[in-house]
Amino acid sequence: MKIENLDFGAFYYVEAMKMIDDPIESVNEFMKFEKEKTEIELFLKDCSLKDFIGVIITIFKDKYANGALLGALISETIQKEKQLNEILYVKKFQYRDDLKSLKFRYNEDDHFESLEFDIIIPFTQISHIIEESLMEKKYSKNGDKYILDSDSGMEYIEATPTFFKLGANMKVSKKFH
Repeated sequence: MKIENLDFGAFYYVEAMKMIDDPIESVNEFMKFEKEKTEIELFLKDCSLKDFIGVIITIFKDKYANGALLGALISETIQKEKQLNEILYVKKFQYRDDLKSLKFRYNEDDHFESLEFDIIIPFTQISHIIEESLMEKKYSKNGDKYILDSDSGMEYIEATPTFFKLGANMKVSKKFH
């Protein structure tokens, strides 16, 4: 499967906080995007590092996305740490052995702020993959940092051959639950 064939709609769907009286409608609402989530999870489990980074950028480049869903698809929480004005979730990878120290940050209002991870074996193509993934977006580059000039779901990407960080655009942030 290719990135272009994946449906990322589940990352933008805001789950309704409502009681549904009809059991069938309730199950349908709960199962919404289940097939798409499974396809993405299976893809992320075995794809190349290039495609893994490409999926992350694709999910956030046009819209603010559900970071918690991404975390649930690629890892399991091993530590939740409350810090000053934010919550940090340090994740343990279930599937990938080429990455470590996956961290998701949320602000005190539970809005996703950033994700970052270390790359175990230096990945020299990372700049090329970022620039390829951002091809139709306006951005500026300052050293290892890409700053987006739009209403993108991300504000910036910082990347070196051994590190990746995506910062969410908090001007368009929202809660997904």
